[in-house]
Amino acid sequence: MRKLKIIFDKKTCIGNKACMAVDPERWENDEDKVKLVGGKKSKGDTYIFEKKFDDEEAHIVIEGAQVCPVNAIGIVDAETGEEIVTMKVSDKSSKIVEAKYDDKKEFVLDPKGYFLIRVDRKEKKIEVAFCEKPNVVSLTVKGSKPIDIYQIIINKEKLELRKDHYAYLGRELEKAYIALKENIEYVQDDDCFERKY
Repeated sequence: MRKLKIIFDKKTCIGNKACMAVDPERWENDEDKVKLVGGKKSKGDTYIFEKKFDDEEAHIVIEGAQVCPVNAIGIVDAETGEEIVTMKVSDKSSKIVEAKYDDKKEFVLDPKGYFLIRVDRKEKKIEVAFCEKPNVVSLTVKGSKPIDIYQIIINKEKLELRKDHYAYLGRELEKAYIALKENIEYVQDDDCFERKY
């Protein structure tokens, strides 16, 4: 048996809900975030839950904290004080690189194909078409949120594209999503937004 302290910073939580998928006994849905089941409010938006767990449960509790993409969950051994899953981010040995990219000089078309993205205001959806040949659509995916669309494209349809092409898709989907929500004109590959009134 291991006595663990779970520390949850609800303010930092982004509602990714990976913790719920791994450890549904400790985490439950709370609108756009999660809730630590049995957690007692500590300071601010921090909640704490302490309990003895058998080895199998302890493993699940720890893994549930480790999958949090924003370090909103910490695990401490309540008896030794050892920090098992930290909430702190260390950048002491971090390499710092100044990011510069010239699209006109460095852009390379993905030989597998390209995306056409548009906003369907009537259906309130984003529509993504993939063309393997010029102007020939081989796949169309519609969705309300960027994550719904790119998860289908990456994991279900398994288009084997260049990493920078997937990064481009994410950027354009987010722009289309903002345009749809804010009633702004969306133009693919254009960095400017025009608000429609």
